[in-house]
Amino acid sequence: MTVDIAAETPEADAEETFEPAGDAADGPSIIYTAYFTAAEELVEHIRAADVLNLGFRVESYLVAPEEGSDTPQIEFEFTLLSELPER
Repeated sequence: MTVDIAAETPEADAEETFEPAGDAADGPSIIYTAYFTAAEELVEHIRAADVLNLGFRVESYLVAPEEGSDTPQIEFEFTLLSELPER
Protein backbone atom coordinates (compact mmCIF):
# COMPACT_ATOMS: atom_id res chain seq x y z
CA MET A 1 0.00 0.00 0.00
CA THR A 2 1.30 3.46 -0.83
CA VAL A 3 0.07 6.69 0.73
CA ASP A 4 -0.12 9.78 -1.47
CA ILE A 5 -1.69 13.19 -1.42
CA ALA A 6 -5.30 13.07 -2.70
CA ALA A 7 -4.66 15.58 -5.50
CA GLU A 8 -2.15 13.28 -7.21
CA THR A 9 -3.11 10.97 -10.05
CA PRO A 10 -3.19 7.26 -9.21
CA GLU A 11 -0.49 5.20 -10.91
CA ALA A 12 -0.80 1.72 -9.37
CA ASP A 13 -3.55 -0.87 -9.03
CA ALA A 14 -4.51 0.41 -5.60
CA GLU A 15 -3.30 3.52 -3.87
CA GLU A 16 -4.64 5.01 -0.68
CA THR A 17 -4.73 8.67 0.17
CA PHE A 18 -5.32 9.99 3.65
CA GLU A 19 -7.13 13.31 3.97
CA PRO A 20 -7.73 15.49 7.01
CA ALA A 21 -11.14 15.21 8.66
CA GLY A 22 -13.57 17.93 7.64
CA ASP A 23 -16.03 19.93 9.73
CA ALA A 24 -18.83 17.80 11.21
CA ALA A 25 -21.41 20.17 9.69
CA ASP A 26 -20.09 19.31 6.21
CA GLY A 27 -21.22 15.69 6.57
CA PRO A 28 -19.18 12.56 7.22
CA SER A 29 -15.42 13.00 7.24
CA ILE A 30 -13.19 11.14 4.80
CA ILE A 31 -11.09 8.36 6.30
CA TYR A 32 -9.17 7.52 3.13
CA THR A 33 -9.38 7.33 -0.66
CA ALA A 34 -8.15 4.34 -2.67
CA TYR A 35 -7.82 3.87 -6.43
CA PHE A 36 -8.42 0.53 -8.14
CA THR A 37 -8.21 -0.91 -11.63
CA ALA A 38 -9.78 -4.23 -10.60
CA ALA A 39 -13.49 -4.37 -9.74
CA GLU A 40 -12.87 -7.30 -7.37
CA GLU A 41 -10.75 -5.12 -5.07
CA LEU A 42 -13.40 -2.42 -5.14
CA VAL A 43 -16.10 -4.92 -4.14
CA GLU A 44 -13.95 -6.12 -1.21
CA HIS A 45 -13.67 -2.55 0.09
CA ILE A 46 -17.42 -1.99 -0.32
CA ARG A 47 -18.20 -5.16 1.64
CA ALA A 48 -15.76 -4.18 4.41
CA ALA A 49 -17.33 -0.71 4.70
CA ASP A 50 -20.76 -2.33 4.93
CA VAL A 51 -19.65 -4.73 7.68
CA LEU A 52 -18.14 -1.82 9.64
CA ASN A 53 -21.27 0.30 9.04
CA LEU A 54 -19.18 3.04 7.42
CA GLY A 55 -20.17 5.12 4.45
CA PHE A 56 -18.40 5.18 1.13
CA ARG A 57 -18.44 6.91 -2.23
CA VAL A 58 -17.42 5.27 -5.52
CA GLU A 59 -16.57 7.08 -8.72
CA SER A 60 -15.49 5.48 -11.97
CA TYR A 61 -13.68 7.05 -14.88
CA LEU A 62 -11.92 6.13 -18.09
CA VAL A 63 -8.17 6.55 -18.37
CA ALA A 64 -6.44 6.89 -21.71
CA PRO A 65 -3.88 4.16 -22.33
CA GLU A 66 -0.24 5.17 -21.99
CA GLU A 67 1.13 3.22 -24.95
CA GLY A 68 0.24 0.43 -27.31
CA SER A 69 -3.50 0.04 -26.84
CA ASP A 70 -6.29 2.27 -28.09
CA THR A 71 -8.80 0.98 -25.55
CA PRO A 72 -9.30 3.20 -22.49
CA GLN A 73 -9.08 1.52 -19.10
CA ILE A 74 -11.72 1.93 -16.39
CA GLU A 75 -10.52 2.91 -12.93
CA PHE A 76 -12.38 3.34 -9.66
CA GLU A 77 -12.01 5.87 -6.86
CA PHE A 78 -13.25 4.54 -3.51
CA THR A 79 -13.65 7.01 -0.64
CA LEU A 80 -14.29 5.61 2.84
CA LEU A 81 -16.39 7.90 5.04
CA SER A 82 -16.59 7.99 8.83
CA GLU A 83 -20.34 7.35 8.80
CA LEU A 84 -23.20 6.66 6.44
CA PRO A 85 -24.15 9.79 4.47
CA GLU A 86 -27.64 11.21 4.85
CA ARG A 87 -30.08 10.61 2.02
